[in-house]
Amino acid sequence: MAKRKAKACGGGRFKQLTLAQSLSGSVAAVEMSDSGKDRGGAGDAPKEVEDRIRGEESVAGCSGAPPQFGGVPRGSAAAESSPLRLSGDSSDSEPDPDSSSEWIPSESSRESSPDPWEPTEELRSKVPKKSRGRAPARGRGARRRQSLEVDAGVWSHDGWKPTKFPFVATPGPQNAAADLDSDQPVDFMELFLTDELLGHIASQTNLYARQFIQAHPEALPHSRERVWKPVTVPELKKYLGLMFLTGYIKKPSVSMYWSEDPMEAIPYFNNTMPRNRFQLIGKFLHFNDNASQDAGDKLYKVRPVLDFIISKFKQLYQPHENICIDEGMLQWRGRLNFRVYNPQKPVKYGIKSYILCDSRTGYCYNMLPYVGQSSTLPDIVFSLLDRLTEQGYTIFMDNFYNSVKLCEQLCKKKTNVCGTLRKNRGEPQIIREPSKRDLGEEGKVVRHNGRVLVLAWQDKRLVRMITTCHNDRMQRVEVWQKGQREKVAQLKPKCVVQYNSCMNGVDKLDQNIAYYPFIRKTQNWTKKFVAYLFQICVYNAYVLFRSRNPGIKKTHLDFMKDIARSWTEKGYVSHEEGEEMEVEDVLQTRSLRNRDPEGRLDGLMSRHKLERLRATTKKAHPSRKCRVCVRRGGRSETRMWCKACRIPLHAGECFTAYHTQKKYH
Repeated sequence: MAKRKAKACGGGRFKQLTLAQSLSGSVAAVEMSDSGKDRGGAGDAPKEVEDRIRGEESVAGCSGAPPQFGGVPRGSAAAESSPLRLSGDSSDSEPDPDSSSEWIPSESSRESSPDPWEPTEELRSKVPKKSRGRAPARGRGARRRQSLEVDAGVWSHDGWKPTKFPFVATPGPQNAAADLDSDQPVDFMELFLTDELLGHIASQTNLYARQFIQAHPEALPHSRERVWKPVTVPELKKYLGLMFLTGYIKKPSVSMYWSEDPMEAIPYFNNTMPRNRFQLIGKFLHFNDNASQDAGDKLYKVRPVLDFIISKFKQLYQPHENICIDEGMLQWRGRLNFRVYNPQKPVKYGIKSYILCDSRTGYCYNMLPYVGQSSTLPDIVFSLLDRLTEQGYTIFMDNFYNSVKLCEQLCKKKTNVCGTLRKNRGEPQIIREPSKRDLGEEGKVVRHNGRVLVLAWQDKRLVRMITTCHNDRMQRVEVWQKGQREKVAQLKPKCVVQYNSCMNGVDKLDQNIAYYPFIRKTQNWTKKFVAYLFQICVYNAYVLFRSRNPGIKKTHLDFMKDIARSWTEKGYVSHEEGEEMEVEDVLQTRSLRNRDPEGRLDGLMSRHKLERLRATTKKAHPSRKCRVCVRRGGRSETRMWCKACRIPLHAGECFTAYHTQKKYH
């Protein structure tokens, strides 16, 4: 029976030994080791050592005993006299694996003296990998990995000194925005939607209308397309002004704004532009020539408008020190090959854009629509930064962008970084999967490589942060907790506190443009995308207006209303092209000539200025009836009018009473 067992385990090479045979074999081993010393060659047989190790592992596996190097019990005479046992020894000298009491060394013997049977590095290199054992994932193995990381000099847990690059830029309005001395919202809006851009849109709209009419000769003779007239820049501004009004005057359909039902009528729309003309301009609205379309550019149809507006974004404003990068979504559920789905956003289906914003004001400095290109994340980040590198900016990003390599690249460009971090982005193992013992009492673990600090902090969930400009200290903040009526003090890492404070620039932008959206439902994605760009232009113009006029308290809604009023009033003057309606037509065709404008009592006397009535084709020095005198029963005429209100007034008492008294008559 013993022979069959030995044959099954080792092919008949090893036998089960009695205690006497084992002892006699040990004595023989001592004698053989002594003779080997005399010959000088007993220990130089690496191939035999490997065979011996493999053979004894197979025996130990069959008998249930743990495998041992050399097969000799520690503390025996053979172990003390010979550095190793060769496989060429007699089979009678093999120890009994069942005698476990002789195989387990005591702890005191390990600590008191070095173990001569501990395998050397040369011997470890000869052993197959599968016999070296598996490293533990927790406890002693994890601490060993930490010590190796620190000893290797790659990641350390102390001695961190953040490198904060100083901010050297001058934030605020730049170039034409800095030179603009005006308190009129329309002047700031026209810094972005210039007559040059609107002229391009008007010419492309007229071109597309001609192409459409030529391609559809079968259209009915009395259809709307047959009565098309080329659109001009002032008319396009009226169209956009009415579009702005639809942002806060809600109707289920566009045609209802021109309803003549007394219960729902809005006369202002009908007095500004006919319904058919408004819908016809919206139908032919175009931004680039289809005849020369570039198949490789998915944004070709909106490319001129997109490039022009983004260049104005970067030209007219310099962000403050803290900036952030995040994604913005334009809702679109139609067919589009670069439509994306993001379940983490309120708008889950649509056109995604990478946006860089000022954290303080929410000003959109740069944006990059995603059209399915295979750009790397560092390329996207540096493309959005553009000329903001080398100026000491602090950029905040979420875990979609951040990595240790990207932070090191930004440090070379003198740009500070802070944000959350995903797994496997170059961080050490202790940050990737920290244990409770690693987190300690403060609930955090920190590592740095001299340039980048990575941190794991246990909040409700594990939070991983990466920064180049913050220390690893904790900061006390007041937070709301469930079941508490008052805020509760809590310690958070300093980088987490500043991240929560500055990672809201894109959220501010999305929040403000979502209040009064003038995007209408359409089957053409280009019109919806350009309307989205115009909404961003309105908010950026509002930021410039507040920067240049800090004393004027005007809400975003009032700002939009003033722009719409300036573009939709009769007699709007286009200052850049010099196109203007005659004063005769302004006064006689005014739809609300018997009503006073809403802004006459706003108290901004610098806005209300008297000017002479301009000459007409019929009169070189025209004169009109003063509004105050007419309301008081007189018929006196004047050659002056208020530029802002467009009302004829006498200088002096009439002008003052009109702008300061509610019942001036």
